[in-house]
Amino acid sequence: MSNLWFLAAIPFLGGLALMARQAEVAITETVLRRLGRRTEGVVTGHLTSRSGADPYRHPTVRWTDEKGTEHEHAVAAGSRRFAEGNVVGVIHNPGAPDTVALDTSERYKTAVFGLWLGALTAVLIRIATLLPEYRYGY
Repeated sequence: MSNLWFLAAIPFLGGLALMARQAEVAITETVLRRLGRRTEGVVTGHLTSRSGADPYRHPTVRWTDEKGTEHEHAVAAGSRRFAEGNVVGVIHNPGAPDTVALDTSERYKTAVFGLWLGALTAVLIRIATLLPEYRYGY
């Protein structure tokens, strides 16, 4: 084994971490879509958060559940932009109104893509670290 094995471990562990995080998002989205209730909401504004150097705007959506209670929460919108007053589809968990997402498949598709990208990175890095031993008998 080379003295620089940790240089290969960094992208390998990064791929595993990406895979684990995206698997969590994909499972959460699947559970919410199976158990959640669908309704329509109205975009009332935006909440700005900092992620890196650029600010990111999450639309704030107001909706009414089946009991007639009105809720308002910021939701992750992915790459889509929503203007105030837009009507959007919302999925929420009846027991926990804080668990809310837009009724689009964009976040799930992005999570599955990230899951496969993390797995591919981890596998390719592992194969690349094994090739010199196999080929040259180190």
